[in-house]
Amino acid sequence: MKPLAHFSRKKFQALSPEHQLKAISRLLDRLDERLASPDPLTELISNIKDCLAWITPPLPESAQALYAALDTAGDRHQISAAIARYQTARGIEFRDYNLSQAWHDGPREADPAALARASQILLILDNLRSAFNVGSIFRTAECLSVKEVWLCGVCADPSDKALQKTAMGTTERVSWRRFADTLEAVEAAKREAYHLCALETTPSAASVFETAFPLPLAIVAGNESLGIDPNVLSQCEMHVSLPVQGWKNSLNVAVALAICSYQAVFGGLGTRK
Repeated sequence: MKPLAHFSRKKFQALSPEHQLKAISRLLDRLDERLASPDPLTELISNIKDCLAWITPPLPESAQALYAALDTAGDRHQISAAIARYQTARGIEFRDYNLSQAWHDGPREADPAALARASQILLILDNLRSAFNVGSIFRTAECLSVKEVWLCGVCADPSDKALQKTAMGTTERVSWRRFADTLEAVEAAKREAYHLCALETTPSAASVFETAFPLPLAIVAGNESLGIDPNVLSQCEMHVSLPVQGWKNSLNVAVALAICSYQAVFGGLGTRK
């Protein structure tokens, strides 16, 4: 976590009006990082309020609203909302990988049957171009405790900084392998007796919600624009897809693979009390 920023009155008022507002935004970034942690917030909030009071007049309406909101906020949810309103008014966008995550991540009481299924599932990524998508898939793989992620062709690996942003610290907890070519990965999966399942919108694809997934299972997900390479697709014994009811015929690949993977792990377990 970044060190706590602090401005004295002299230091803050030496800034230009534009840089005063930028300094407020930086302080709010620090505050937002700490919302999901057990760290105390009083000192940082006090410094932000002081800086707001020191802004060279006239005080922008968004800054006035922020001061009032921080002065009356009763909990961290209200503080988070105040930060979002101010930053949005400043034209600053929030992205998933910029947002702090709640602490207390760690071991949970997992269903043994679900863990047993997940340990027999691997995810094969066929030339995904977006490192952010690959990072999101790592996060899904860690949440489910799947056996491995296989990265093929141009897929980024965990050394990529963009991947690390969306993986949210999960890359060190997920086993992965690199293949220069997806067909090489498919052949390796076959040698290890995996059933090959393509997540693709083909005419023969069955709904993931109506499929009994055999184990061990390798789920193949394809390129964001072109889908799975036809040569790879022909090697897969099963084709599955997600039913859609809108104008667009498919979801983002990381989202679709998350849904399919969860169904493969939990779909056959039934309702448990």
